[in-house]
Amino acid sequence: MKVKIVAPIFGFENIDEAQFEEIDDFFSKIESGDVAFTLIDPSKLREYSFDIPPFYKELLKLKSVEDAAVYNIVIISSEIEKSKINFAAPIIMNKKENLLAQIALDETKYKEFGLAESISEYL
Repeated sequence: MKVKIVAPIFGFENIDEAQFEEIDDFFSKIESGDVAFTLIDPSKLREYSFDIPPFYKELLKLKSVEDAAVYNIVIISSEIEKSKINFAAPIIMNKKENLLAQIALDETKYKEFGLAESISEYL
């Protein structure tokens, strides 16, 4: 499905639309031109909850928590155990409106969520 990116993916501010595709129960991907990101559903790995700031709720037109899907970007390594997950900057998607945004979590409030955590900690 095509998604509109309403708050940029960090470092890729020029991408405003992407194709979203679920790969399996754990992984999904977003792709725009030559750029692709592998995503993982964090709920399959760990306890992962945070408050979505009101600004992003408005941008994403989130009326209910049930409308939101949360993903994290994965940096895939040739050895899956060496892959890294960014829990500090989740991807939030409004599934009803096909809107997507990346947010940076407040590092003082969410110290337990790292920028490059090894996937091997959760396998």
